[in-house]
Amino acid sequence: MGEFFEFKNIEKYYGDTHVVKNVSFGVRCGEVFSLLGPSGCGKTTMLRIAGGFEDPESGQVYLDGTNITDLAPNKRKINTVFQNYALFPHMTIWDNIAFGPRTAGMPESEVSQKVAKMLEIIRLEGHGSRKPDTISGGQKQRVAIARALINSPKLLLLDEPLAALDLKLRQYMLLELDRIHDEVGTTFIYVTHDQGEAMSLSDRIAVMNNGVIEQIGTPAEIYENPRTKFVASFIGDTNFFDGRIIEQLDSENCKIDMEGLGQFPSFNEYKLPIGSRATVSIRPEKFRIFNQRSEAENLNVFEAEVIDIVYQGAQTRYWVRAGDQRINILTQHNRCYLDYKQPTWGDKVWVAWHPDDVTTLPSESPH
Repeated sequence: MGEFFEFKNIEKYYGDTHVVKNVSFGVRCGEVFSLLGPSGCGKTTMLRIAGGFEDPESGQVYLDGTNITDLAPNKRKINTVFQNYALFPHMTIWDNIAFGPRTAGMPESEVSQKVAKMLEIIRLEGHGSRKPDTISGGQKQRVAIARALINSPKLLLLDEPLAALDLKLRQYMLLELDRIHDEVGTTFIYVTHDQGEAMSLSDRIAVMNNGVIEQIGTPAEIYENPRTKFVASFIGDTNFFDGRIIEQLDSENCKIDMEGLGQFPSFNEYKLPIGSRATVSIRPEKFRIFNQRSEAENLNVFEAEVIDIVYQGAQTRYWVRAGDQRINILTQHNRCYLDYKQPTWGDKVWVAWHPDDVTTLPSESPH
């Protein structure tokens, strides 16, 4: 299937700073595609290039098969929702939403129908006569989304749209954005530095770092099979271990010497050769803690000491020490939690994991 929206070989400098480095990727029609990365990685610059607010040094931008690289923003059938809402404070909510179609010369009877429909989609029926300063931040953001969608753009760009909201409101607005997307079906490109937002909302995610795309995939692919150490660390929590491939066990599995902990069979997705150094990533929830080694049958296991515990209601987070390693472990509680003897500070425990629950990456260290 062809890409509905596409960046091809985009380069961008600000002065001597190379902010976007030969970036190419495509977005499929109707999907929610997130550009995720830390501040300064180039993601907002990519969004501004998509909207026509910045010109690339080189490369092309395509929308629905048409090269739009040199088109002005108002000629692109692309609208943008900004973090600061950018509503007209002197206009009512109704007039804010109606601004686009009125500017385009749409008959007032049709404008009224479209505004009424948009107010219904954003669940603000009956609020049309109010001014923006009389509604909440989440409601303002919904008005901004309605104003951006009313002219039926082919693509909606969302630039950190929930960053100004508090945590509970962000969580609610993520559900609202998902619902609105399902209703209107417009293709979304969503820029955020918040991996929780991207994981919750996206069909696919591009993880960006230092001007390049490190990986593109579904939330599950990005989380379970990160392709670089940066992706593994930026998406959720993980533990890293230095190691060396010492034996190839079969077509998919190898044995790794994880320095200071022992030698363990591990999944070797990237087919790293014998003798090569590796970085092993294991998510906190992949570990299990046992009071006796015999309970960890058929699992990789090493001995450790509990050095810190944080009870979090539905789960408990442990930090254990093994050799020079400080390891983060997350355990989920079941209904028998109070009947189970939980490890406590200073306890000797056995930490276990399945060989498949490992991401073995090429080492990025110099030695």
